[in-house]
Amino acid sequence: MTSYKLHAVPGNFRAFKTLIAAEYAGVDVAVAEYDAAKIQAASPTGKAPILEVSSTTSDGTTTTTLFGSNAIARHVSRLRRDAGLMGGSLEQMAEVDAWLEFCDHEIELPATVWVYPVCGYMPFHDAAYAKAKKDLGAALAVLEKHLADGNKKCLVGKQMTLADISIASALVYPFKLVCDPKYLKQYGNVVRWFTDCVGQEEFKAVIGDVVMCKKEIAAKR
Repeated sequence: MTSYKLHAVPGNFRAFKTLIAAEYAGVDVAVAEYDAAKIQAASPTGKAPILEVSSTTSDGTTTTTLFGSNAIARHVSRLRRDAGLMGGSLEQMAEVDAWLEFCDHEIELPATVWVYPVCGYMPFHDAAYAKAKKDLGAALAVLEKHLADGNKKCLVGKQMTLADISIASALVYPFKLVCDPKYLKQYGNVVRWFTDCVGQEEFKAVIGDVVMCKKEIAAKR
């Protein structure tokens, strides 16, 4: 018997992808009460999230601690290969990995630089704000082009994969707090794809209903 326990900062978007993937895969992942000291001691990097994987046999219980949000989400996605979350072929698996890298480098960085000052997690700087808006827009333009075929509902193949889950998770807070209709006007395909994703029950089970931003929330100067 194997059990899974996720340790993460409450409401952190990097934990969303693991929990949403678990919903699609039908894997029971418990969420531990946040304990910064325990995470720091258990993770080689000292950072959340971590996933405790405990396997019990007749010889006793062995616990392995996984770290890194992508490694954790990939592991959970692979537990049920029939769910197809990592793609249906070697080529699709590589595509999923490529979009995960894109998410890390092109979406998460500008998204957090824009959103974190709004949430009070970091100070506001005019130059960083302007660059974050520009860089996130460039990433959304890439997605917009990829999704230009109106019949394309997913980033890889024809079904939901970890690529969709990860990128949609990274966009939840930007789309709720700062990306108003004027900013998103030129990214209609992205908005269509995003609303399709977060409208699914597996997403709602983790993040609830997502209300799109009507007016950008400004950070304190």
